[in-house]
Amino acid sequence: MKLAQRQRLFQNPSREYRGKPFWSWNGRLDEKELKRQIDIMKEMGFGGFFMHSRTGLETEYLGEDWFHLINSCAEYGSKKGMEAWLYDEDRWPSGSAGGMVTKEPRYRAMFLEMNQFSPGKWNDSLRTADTAAVFACRIRDGIFSCKRRLYEGDSPRGEETVLEFRTRYSACNDNYNGFCYVNTMNREAIDKYLESTHEKYRENCGDRLGAEIQGIFTDEPHRGGVFTNFAEGGENAVPYTPGLFEAFEKRFGYSLSDNLPELFLRKEEKELSKVTRDYFELTQQLFLECFAQPVARWCRENHLIFTGHVLHEDSLCCQAIMQGSLMRFYEYMDYPGMDLLAEDNKCYWAAKQVDSVARQLDKKWVLSELYGCTGWQMDFEAYKNIGDWQALFGVSLRCPHLSWYTMKGEGKRDYPASILHQSAWYPEYHYLEDYFSRIHASLKDARADASLLVISPIESVWARAYSGAFDGLVGTDPGIRRLEEQYASVFSMLTGNRIDFDYGEEDIMARHGRVENGVLSIGSCAYDKVLVAGVDTLRRSTLRLLEAFAAQGGTLIFAGDIPGCVDVLPSDDVKALASRCVTVPMEEKPLAIACANGQEIKIETDDASLIFARSYLTKGGRMILILNTDRKKGRTHASLCLGKGKYLEQWDPRTGRITEPEYQVKDGQIHLTLDLEAGGERLYRVSARKRVLQRIEAFRGTRTCALPDAFRYTLSEPNICVLDMVTLTGSHGLLLPPMEVLKADRALRDHLQLPYRGGEMLQPWYQIKYEGGNTRLYDTVTLTYHFGITTLPAGISLALEDLEHIRQILINGREISLISSGKWIDICFDTLAIPDDYLLPGANSVTLVMDYYSTCGIEAVYLLGDFGVQLRENGPALTALPETIAIGDITTQGLPFYSGSLTYHIEGLQNTECCVTAPDFSGALLRLVGKDGKKEAVLAFPPHQAIVRDLTAIQLILTRRNTFGPLHHPEKHQYAYSPASFITEPPCWTDSYVLYEQGLLKKPQILY
Repeated sequence: MKLAQRQRLFQNPSREYRGKPFWSWNGRLDEKELKRQIDIMKEMGFGGFFMHSRTGLETEYLGEDWFHLINSCAEYGSKKGMEAWLYDEDRWPSGSAGGMVTKEPRYRAMFLEMNQFSPGKWNDSLRTADTAAVFACRIRDGIFSCKRRLYEGDSPRGEETVLEFRTRYSACNDNYNGFCYVNTMNREAIDKYLESTHEKYRENCGDRLGAEIQGIFTDEPHRGGVFTNFAEGGENAVPYTPGLFEAFEKRFGYSLSDNLPELFLRKEEKELSKVTRDYFELTQQLFLECFAQPVARWCRENHLIFTGHVLHEDSLCCQAIMQGSLMRFYEYMDYPGMDLLAEDNKCYWAAKQVDSVARQLDKKWVLSELYGCTGWQMDFEAYKNIGDWQALFGVSLRCPHLSWYTMKGEGKRDYPASILHQSAWYPEYHYLEDYFSRIHASLKDARADASLLVISPIESVWARAYSGAFDGLVGTDPGIRRLEEQYASVFSMLTGNRIDFDYGEEDIMARHGRVENGVLSIGSCAYDKVLVAGVDTLRRSTLRLLEAFAAQGGTLIFAGDIPGCVDVLPSDDVKALASRCVTVPMEEKPLAIACANGQEIKIETDDASLIFARSYLTKGGRMILILNTDRKKGRTHASLCLGKGKYLEQWDPRTGRITEPEYQVKDGQIHLTLDLEAGGERLYRVSARKRVLQRIEAFRGTRTCALPDAFRYTLSEPNICVLDMVTLTGSHGLLLPPMEVLKADRALRDHLQLPYRGGEMLQPWYQIKYEGGNTRLYDTVTLTYHFGITTLPAGISLALEDLEHIRQILINGREISLISSGKWIDICFDTLAIPDDYLLPGANSVTLVMDYYSTCGIEAVYLLGDFGVQLRENGPALTALPETIAIGDITTQGLPFYSGSLTYHIEGLQNTECCVTAPDFSGALLRLVGKDGKKEAVLAFPPHQAIVRDLTAIQLILTRRNTFGPLHHPEKHQYAYSPASFITEPPCWTDSYVLYEQGLLKKPQILY
């Protein structure tokens, strides 16, 4: 890419570089509303959308209306300059077509499980048609010996334990609409899946595929969990498919069925199991052959880009348990991708893995599904922190999770926040998208300057797996834990010293690797140094490559213990090779010295290892991205050496400005000193040619504007009072005392013998089509919500959902009209006017009479208006709004549930240029307002500082956390948020409200 084009795209990124969110289709879809939301996504700075079936969908999945709306949105999006993308499943994981495939039992996921029988407990009558093999052995502390196979008529001896190996189908559940996950190692099953899903899109979307519709997202397909209770597996079970034993013997030349104890247990004489490693390899191959390759082939033949991610990326154990080796799946994706859940997840290597394959095999874009499980309280700074390091390590296509079509029912608890119009900050979101799309555009077609290859240790984890080696997705075996720790440590030592590298996956190396003139190449990437660290066993094919590499003069480095196995068999061959190469201890300094190529960016400051940097080669220069991964502490006077170069430009992704920074050239090296704020980034271009650019001039004002302790203020929305405690009376005698609404809903469902609502509930479209979900009336219930009033308000409204099933609404026993006055926040919420004279000083009540169907639910209701709210032991009470708002938390100033925008009015700065710094606030972001309400600047990222003229107000845009919760979980900040975060019991429950501080917590500093 030429410089002029790079600069033009940087300043005004096109749709390719902009995020495409998961657009959650989770209700009764309306074409007009869908198009309205496309307009909103365009306004928010997005470049497209993934049309994604989610919990709550009422329109029939893959039905006639579904395809009409898919086509309509694709065409409308194209007219608006937006990319439309498909999603290949009803919810996730991909493969079952919402249960349509696995209605047929032979297509269902299967497991081979081990059942132990203590001495004297086994007899042949316990055999079934599903019994694959039976063995007798001696077991002590999980280690077996003296194995022998028992055939029918054979009996165990003495103190022998009997091991029965039996196949079973995966358990059915509502997440798959009453069925279960698919057998992804069964080609016939995946052909059925392609027929049920992909072929339906081809038939109904026609020529739009590859035109208005860009591609399709596959989400978390997997081959089943090994030795884990996660995803319908079992600690004593591994994935199975018919023909597994025959395929194993054909590919590896020996019998798996004769060696099943070696797969599930450990033998006395060794910790590594060749049988286990070979089992992992076989299931990996079958998963790729039966799922990845056919899906990729179908996409290619139908002109669709194949993207998405597979389960699960966070650790070696996660991928080994659910997949085998993630990197091998990436080979078959056009845009390989990853998933990063939660705000504080720092599994940086997940991005490095996918970027390594993308670089090696010439994949032009790397996707990340990010922001899942982060919660309503997320601010723009937090969104930036999550995205920054992923952009640094190669992610170029952002898929923000999640943008809801509606908040109806379970929709509002489906991994919030909603990154769409439901959030008060949505009109400002383009600031975030502009920022990231500028980074992506600036680095497009740039090649990371990485000349080091690090061998992936994933197959060493395979060889150490056994029943009991994992707890969920975490390793408990000491050897596996050591491998995990070394994997993370090697990453940290290299990245902390800004040594760039790629991972080498051994199977990819075997097929795409070659050695020429002392350089080891994988696909289009070349490496003059290779590191083997934290690996227990190497493939023979890898060893041959490394031997040739070393023989031709390549730098081969061994850190820590030398692998003692080849193909999981004891061997001194690697140690013999290491004796002729570089060996260093598993320690940061010697490892960094050995691995560095001399071109690394050097940084001198406190905790310099937390400052990540990467250099990218471009036509006519280099781009350099620097990132402070310390989210709490900035660095002052950090000294940087950017390496060889003559001229330096600063490209600011926050503004799109390109300027000349202060720097020096010494001995052909570029040096500079900078202050780098917490979570801060700097993007530079090193060039051999000088351009005339502006320099940033420092603000010269020194006078301080004294601000008051309290401010005149304006609310952008009516204040909110949440009513989420209810009493319930059923028409058949059920009477529930006051309790939280979701607990009441579960109690009612227990009474009606209905399954609970939740993130994995039976889809409403399925209930409507097959189970009378909208026709069978289960009960008519009376719901009463209580609140107090100390100061009578005027003009208040009631907001609620599911108005179509409400028969009657009473305020203090007096009926109000059921005619909606309009919507509030989301299309699911209708507002109803409450006559002023219906309200009373003291105790008040809202009573709903509601028809309850299986697709209904009991939810909170909301009072809206110009009132304050005081929280008391017996519930919320309406008071007068305060005259002014003080610096500090607004939740104690009459606004505990408020979640719109709050404007603090400022006087005395007309016709004045000033520098505003906000040292501490809680909300999504700040907006500085000038004369006549003009938006002058956004303060979203540290240092939260801007220079503006005619400052008249500071507007704080809040998050919806204190409105939609979770409001009763005593752990205010959780590592991850899910539907389960809202339905809790003690000790994860409190009757009181747990609120986030909101407001300007310290006075802004204003110089002029």
